[in-house]
Amino acid sequence: MASVSVKIPDNLKKQIEERSEEEGFMNSSEYIRQAVREKIKQETQLYPDELRRLVKQGEVEEKDSKSLEELREELR
Repeated sequence: MASVSVKIPDNLKKQIEERSEEEGFMNSSEYIRQAVREKIKQETQLYPDELRRLVKQGEVEEKDSKSLEELREELR
C-alpha cells in the first residue's frame, strides 16, 4: 500500500482522532482513507448528474467539443 504524508493543523488532527474513535475506526489512517473514498465517490457521482442537468437545460451541447475534464473544471 502506498503512503502519503500531509501536514495538518493540530486542531484538525485532534478532530480526526476523535471522529475515528467515535465512528469505530481502528486508527486515524482508516478514517482518512474512508473519507477520501467517500469524497471520490461523491464527485464521480456528481459530475454525470450535473452534466445531464446542464445538457437538459441546453447549457452544454451533447456534441460539445470540450473534454469531460474541461466540463468538470467549469462545474467547480
